[in-house]
Amino acid sequence: MDYSTYQSNDCHVVELHDDFDSGTVNDIKGYFEGLIEDGAGDVLIDMSEMGEIDSSGVGALVFLYKRLRMNSRNLGLLGVNGQADELLTMLRISQAIKQYESIEEYLGKH
Repeated sequence: MDYSTYQSNDCHVVELHDDFDSGTVNDIKGYFEGLIEDGAGDVLIDMSEMGEIDSSGVGALVFLYKRLRMNSRNLGLLGVNGQADELLTMLRISQAIKQYESIEEYLGKH
């Protein structure tokens, strides 16, 4: 999976550049586990350049969300649109994991 990361204030941002599906989720799973073990700051997943997402991608997001919450940390989603927005809304994931239009919106609320 093609992804990039950067730090903004005390928040880790992961930009996804491909489909987030059963064929690519294992490529980033190790990075997610490292973020959980790191123990510092919230995590934002930037989905604005991501293609489609399937149940494996949704499962990875839910896994990350639950593990971060156990450590009093937050997960947020940036730039969710198209098929991803429809699926996350239908599964009611968007009710648990907050969505933001931009990093600036997130920073303004935290």
